[in-house]
Amino acid sequence: MAAPTATRLPSNIKINEAPPQSSATRYELRITSLYLHHRGSPDPNPSHATLLSPNGAVGFGATVANNYAIYDGPDPIANALIARAQGLQMRTGDTWSTTFNIVFETERLKGSTLQVMGVGIEDGDQWAILSGTGQFTMAQGFIKKKLHSYVTDGTIIELDLYAVFQPTKVNLITEAPKGGSGGTYREPKAVPHRLEAIKIREGAVVCSIEYTFLDRYGEKHTEGPWGGDSSPYVSIVKLDAEEFIEEVSGTIGKHDGLDAVVTSLKFVTNRRTFGPYGKPSGNPFTLPEKQDGSVVGFVARTGKYVDAIGVIMRP
Repeated sequence: MAAPTATRLPSNIKINEAPPQSSATRYELRITSLYLHHRGSPDPNPSHATLLSPNGAVGFGATVANNYAIYDGPDPIANALIARAQGLQMRTGDTWSTTFNIVFETERLKGSTLQVMGVGIEDGDQWAILSGTGQFTMAQGFIKKKLHSYVTDGTIIELDLYAVFQPTKVNLITEAPKGGSGGTYREPKAVPHRLEAIKIREGAVVCSIEYTFLDRYGEKHTEGPWGGDSSPYVSIVKLDAEEFIEEVSGTIGKHDGLDAVVTSLKFVTNRRTFGPYGKPSGNPFTLPEKQDGSVVGFVARTGKYVDAIGVIMRP
């Protein structure tokens, strides 16, 4: 005799809004229009292999390992490889039980994963995102899926992803500004990951500083200009893709009735030296003082000029 079908939730099942778990910042991930190629592999990597078939290739207990490519478009030649769906499918009844990792291949997310579970690739319209690693730690969400097209050796499935996640804490070290105590304290509004460019307005001293950086998700941010515009002379430092600043040095001296402002700046990268900018005079300084690594951003005190400058380091 078949079990009765419930028309409403039993009294022992409650669904309520949950209180916030913590004050930690959580992020949203939304990815639309990805295409999973449920087919023979268009590249040298195998796409699937049958591990068990006790009752035939699609009989109960059949188990298949999969390594399906996920592109940002339906054409594997014209579109970029974004990730791979690597895991297992098992025949458990009228459908397949599917569990796999989405392993990202695209540069900014490479090595990060999302853990996915649900019914067969061509069954149903959703999968669950249970967790994540790398940049997507503690991810939870879902994937909406639908058939995009049939091809000679399989199907192409269109995916839309949504998840919330709590990224691991970024271990950055800030070394306090060197220089005078005047002006207003400045710091970036976003967490920097890689420094791209610096713009310095210079004259007899360093008048202002502006810089552009990428956060850990590849979004570009610009801070500044911090300081004044009393000089028409502007210099720009542009870093190559594999270049990073190892050391910031300069001088601190008196100017325009102020006891201490940054009179000059110099930047040393792993490849070359930029500067000095401004006019070296006064007491020298070098940053960082305590920590090796790469400079990914700056903090400062600024008013009419750059009164003091500090660095944000990624070990």
